[in-house]
Amino acid sequence: MNGPPLAALLTPIGRGAIATIRVSLLGASRPVADVWPFRAANGRPLSAQSVGRIVFGYWGSEPSEEIVLCALDDATLEIHCHGGDAASRRILRDLAAAGCRVVAWPEFLQQTESPLRAEIMGELCRATTLPTAAILWEQANGLFELTVGALVAEAPGNLPAAAARIREWLAWADFGLHLTRPWRVVLAGRPNVGKSSLINAILGYTRCVVFDQPGTTRDVVSAQTAIDGWPIEVSDTAGLRASADPLESAGIERARQTLETADLAVVLIDVSQPASAADRAILAEHRPAIVVAHKCDLVAYEGNDRWQTDETDQWLRVSAKTGVGVEALVAAISLQLIPRVPPPDSLIPLTERHVALLNTALAAAERADTAGLAQSLAALLTGADDPAHSTS
Repeated sequence: MNGPPLAALLTPIGRGAIATIRVSLLGASRPVADVWPFRAANGRPLSAQSVGRIVFGYWGSEPSEEIVLCALDDATLEIHCHGGDAASRRILRDLAAAGCRVVAWPEFLQQTESPLRAEIMGELCRATTLPTAAILWEQANGLFELTVGALVAEAPGNLPAAAARIREWLAWADFGLHLTRPWRVVLAGRPNVGKSSLINAILGYTRCVVFDQPGTTRDVVSAQTAIDGWPIEVSDTAGLRASADPLESAGIERARQTLETADLAVVLIDVSQPASAADRAILAEHRPAIVVAHKCDLVAYEGNDRWQTDETDQWLRVSAKTGVGVEALVAAISLQLIPRVPPPDSLIPLTERHVALLNTALAAAERADTAGLAQSLAALLTGADDPAHSTS
């Protein structure tokens, strides 16, 4: 692709230790960079620096910026400067004056990467934990594109094998979509069972207001955390009960709606209180779920477990007040949501587009529609939406 060199800030705007600017020469040779106001500490011009060499130097006249520059290949250079906006703005301004076109990072990716890699790199920018970023980087760094490309070449000769391969990929669809969208865990139970206290214990800081008056939580209160490196959103909801208070009733209705779309419901039972029909109704409505025998410290203190029945054998005994059982609950949440992770080198669908196209490709393979299969896989590689093809 020809045109003026492109430059983009790849790191977020705002304070930071290091800012990264990438420049794509778009077919121009590296001597065009010799007009930049950069002085390498080794005294050599940029065009003479070898690819992959990390070069320390100074940008601009006094006061100059200390930077590190590296040619990633013959057409791509990366500049690392002090974090914050001032240094990066100055360098981008100078690059523009030297003939570069400064663009936002999404446009930079679209102009310099394949459509599929640009799409996955965009997803990578939304990762919030190191394990999710590592998986997304592996997919972006050739695994996804090469794996699909290999199937394009192999599929016409063995459609049943192609269908089996696509099923394997789709088995990780829910996992892949959650790499950039947290798994949603919702705490449910009657008023005053300690949902707010428990969410604070899980998060490790006070996020929810705790008060011994039933109905304190009137809305869904959510916070994000990471469990075993996986992004989790934990929500505290209004206590489930019949209420004449319009405000509380609205909160309860919102709680029920949140529970319907949750990846996991954690039902709290206050085992220091007698069993009630309301508790049993909540348990029946939200199975399967993790059930927490909450306030177990009060039970131990009183020596009176009012829920001593066979049904409590699988419940987790937890006390948000003392911390007993909180780690076991966190481990149970992780196991329930992510019982297994993909083996190395597994292709993982990462977006709704990927999932839709792979489902279309699977249907084509199952009906021996070679052309339809090829079209769907080609659309996956080129960033297109689900193609129209014959269903005969």
